[in-house]
Amino acid sequence: MTASATLGILGKKLGMTQIFQDDGTCVPVTVVQAGPCRVLQVKMATAAEHPEGHRTASANGGKKRGKQSRPRAADGYYAVQLGFDDKPARLCSKPELGATKKAGLEHGKRFVREFRLDQAPTEKPGEDITVAALTDVQHVDVTGITKGRGWAGTIKRWGFSRQPTSHGNSVNHRTAGGLGRNMSISKGVPKGKRMAGHYGVEKVTVQRLKVVKIDAERNLIYLHGAVPGHYNGYLVLRKTVKNERLVADKPGLVIKNAAAKAMATKGRK
Repeated sequence: MTASATLGILGKKLGMTQIFQDDGTCVPVTVVQAGPCRVLQVKMATAAEHPEGHRTASANGGKKRGKQSRPRAADGYYAVQLGFDDKPARLCSKPELGATKKAGLEHGKRFVREFRLDQAPTEKPGEDITVAALTDVQHVDVTGITKGRGWAGTIKRWGFSRQPTSHGNSVNHRTAGGLGRNMSISKGVPKGKRMAGHYGVEKVTVQRLKVVKIDAERNLIYLHGAVPGHYNGYLVLRKTVKNERLVADKPGLVIKNAAAKAMATKGRK
């Protein structure tokens, strides 16, 4: 897993709407509730870098030895663990409550993710991360779980064309056809063959979505375009890994497409 220079945030997809910009253009946006997220744990490369109050760990030695404390070992990398969306204590296990109690909570979190960083984080366990952390970010990468579509055929799953509906092709209009290896030396189904099967419920990242608006009071962020997942589905937002510069500002780039030239002339990203 690659490390990032900036910390991301967890959120929930609320739905889609549209926003009229200053020039009158209508922009379709996805409304995401980003935060507040509680910092549950901070991981450090060395043991000496752990924050105060989190330099010891405990282990249960059973009925005879009981609970024993020991110095906390090094994690070997820098990371911040965030929790989003409160979970009632009656639905949490004891290990969950024990982990969240160190962050000053009496309940658990439904959505917990870890962000690996390339340098020591400044956040402390128990702090809250709000959507204000994305104030200066212009584009984000959004990761979510796609909608489940059940068992789907090749036309819906992969965009295959149907077979001819002429005379003689009886009830085979939407079937996948032959595999192409029945008469070959290699028998069986080749690995990665596009066939009918379970469609959806996959981890997908949509890159470089433009941040249209941020509502810091309600912890809402408006993104230009669609994000994966259903309504109330959990999302992970990070600063985009792609270039933030304008198309016209890239040195040595030859623009041949007329549409790309028009976008560069207007100053769009």
